[in-house]
Amino acid sequence: MRRRARLVILLWLMPSMLALALAGCGHAGGLTLPWDRPAAPAGITLTDLHAVGDLQTVFNQDVGKPRLIMLVSPT
Repeated sequence: MRRRARLVILLWLMPSMLALALAGCGHAGGLTLPWDRPAAPAGITLTDLHAVGDLQTVFNQDVGKPRLIMLVSPT
């Protein structure tokens, strides 16, 4: 009996908790997709680098400024 009670609780409780969690994760505003935005904010650019020398040149141009380097791999 005890095992069956746990199973019943698990089968009712887990989906209920999942539904509550998903309902609470809603966003009050509308969803903004990247292609719906007019343009990037002024002063922000994304640079496509093809060699390490390109990265080194761009990195050395901004001495004293905070920089963010993102390495993205498809794997």
